Amino acid sequence: MKYLITTALAYTNGPLHLGHARSTYIPADIMTRYLKLKGEDVIHVGGTDNHGVPITLTAEKEGVTPEDIVEKYHNEIKHDLDSLNVVFDSFGRTHSDIHIKTAQEFYKKLRENGYIYEKEIEQFYCPKCDRFLADRYVEGTCPFCDGEARGDHCEVCGRHLEPTELIDPYCVHCNAKPEIRKTTHYFFKLSALNSDLEEYIKSSEEMPEHVKNLALRWIEELHDWDISRDIKWGVPIPENPNQVMYVWLEAPIGYISFTKQLGDVWKEYWLKNYENLRFSNPVGYENQRFSNPVGKENEEDVKIYHFIGKDITVHHSVFWPGMILANGDYNLPSSVISGGYLTLEGRKMSTSKKWVVWVKDFVENFESDYLRYFLMINAPLNRDSDFSWDEFQKRINTELIDIIGNFIHRTLVFTQRKFKEVPIADKESLKEEDKALLMKCEETLTNVDKNIRSYNFKDALMNIIHLAKEGNTYFQSMEPWTIKDETRLKEVLYTCCTVVKYILYLLYPFMPKKTLEILDLMGEEVDLELRGKKLKKPKVIFKKVEDEDIKKMKEKLMASKEPKTDGKNKGKNKTKKSNGEKMELIGIDYFDNLDLRVAQILEAEDIPKSKKLLKLIVDIGDEKRQVVAGIKGHYEPEELVGKKIVLVCNLKPAKLCGVESQGMVLAAGDDVVALLTPDKDVPVGSKIC
Repeated sequence: MKYLITTALAYTNGPLHLGHARSTYIPADIMTRYLKLKGEDVIHVGGTDNHGVPITLTAEKEGVTPEDIVEKYHNEIKHDLDSLNVVFDSFGRTHSDIHIKTAQEFYKKLRENGYIYEKEIEQFYCPKCDRFLADRYVEGTCPFCDGEARGDHCEVCGRHLEPTELIDPYCVHCNAKPEIRKTTHYFFKLSALNSDLEEYIKSSEEMPEHVKNLALRWIEELHDWDISRDIKWGVPIPENPNQVMYVWLEAPIGYISFTKQLGDVWKEYWLKNYENLRFSNPVGYENQRFSNPVGKENEEDVKIYHFIGKDITVHHSVFWPGMILANGDYNLPSSVISGGYLTLEGRKMSTSKKWVVWVKDFVENFESDYLRYFLMINAPLNRDSDFSWDEFQKRINTELIDIIGNFIHRTLVFTQRKFKEVPIADKESLKEEDKALLMKCEETLTNVDKNIRSYNFKDALMNIIHLAKEGNTYFQSMEPWTIKDETRLKEVLYTCCTVVKYILYLLYPFMPKKTLEILDLMGEEVDLELRGKKLKKPKVIFKKVEDEDIKKMKEKLMASKEPKTDGKNKGKNKTKKSNGEKMELIGIDYFDNLDLRVAQILEAEDIPKSKKLLKLIVDIGDEKRQVVAGIKGHYEPEELVGKKIVLVCNLKPAKLCGVESQGMVLAAGDDVVALLTPDKDVPVGSKIC
């Protein structure tokens, strides 16, 4: 079996923070190291995503070229990954000859197979700059909260926006008011692949259930995909060099182009068996089917795992497989492992508001292996997690140091004092209690293997912790300091050293630096064989996280935080919120302008084009309304039906993702969102005053 593991391409507009490390890079490195440890044929491919509007905007603001921005952050990102001991077999960049050529060849095959067509659309155009404006080149006022907004979303209320919804839009480059003009874009027939994508998802046995469920919901209503942009920075459309490919078309192709950097071996991982899987109708797409079950062509030979963040799950489980199916030449991913979001001290991370911990800052103050351990033990990968400095200190000191570190250290100290080397005992002469602990080692080996291969990294670490606990219990109950019989003492310490070896073997993928340091003290390698080598004088490998260190990091975080602003009405009467941020004061008459009522949700469904929005039909007493709410991911549509909520009824109707919203649902929270509901069963339509 061959394994190809990829990590989401880091975007070169800034360095990495802890959220990137937790969702993507550390889990992928753990899986890669573990499979290599088991003797599997595995390669890890990654790199950076270098194209798109944010990079051109950054370059223009800084007065440099896009290449300068890419070079700077590509190197910073690679340095961050190196500091976390994340190792790649190939690490590339999308702004490279090999990628541009591969992406254009991929595009041509899509066109050849009948999946690309041209369509006239309306778009903002700046007459002063003499160019069409991509979403982020347009800013203005949000029609919902009057906050500062850009062409794709509001920075204040977080709503998804279409550029044409903005009030008083302006070009970010020259401040001129843009006008709407027609232009021709290229579209990918994603809607043609509905049934094939459904078959692929349902037949992907290794795909996590939460990824499957999200993908299947999107597949229910697929739309064709605008894949060209009117900018110069990117991979040129082969037949129209004045436009470039949308980054979400060309960036995933980087998984292929970066593998190509390894030479012809790339074909063994990516090229499928042409004879076993063919389009039955290469050009037509209405009733397109395949001769073999989708995704099954190479399951005995190659497994492709994509490790990504939660926010790009649909791109990797729907859009990217759709591209592969339409192209026809490549293997489909076996699994998309989607890591949950990481909050910071209970709040959403924000680089713009400086509520963030950068990888660079962490590794300058703490061991990178501590981060690898904590981010994996703190919550299952498929759930959101929070990084708290207090919790970090607690788990490192009480679990890693007091349990694992304590057992390893006391075993090696006592053994080195008594024998100077790791004792080797006759397994047949061991006592039942010795054999029971060694049997626990084998059981742990099996459980860790099962958990890692199913991406349950937290459970795998818990298995290791439990083995260390068993080791501590055994060591304490054996009381080796009281044993006078040298043969029996060797048996006990042999048993303890064997447990240490198992712990280090299983812990290595999670904490490669620290485990190698301990193995060096033992003269051992990363395997399960105990060689009986001379022991170096033990030293403390796992050092305690001190209160002063945590205090320093908390102070640094709070000092860097910027206060929130609403983008408008600056300088008016303000007081402080409980967290120290500014709050604008209003008069009681303000509430006379609001029509707040108790409503009941009658229907709820996804809006496929949106990552955050659900469409609701609500009863407000004297009429039914359609409302769009940004609560996708926090509630499943079916659990909302029948729920009573609070609705702003006199909000001006607006379209979100093309769906009209006739009101606003009130909710609380940022990372954990909860709908506001009455605590008593009041009638639908009741006014709130």
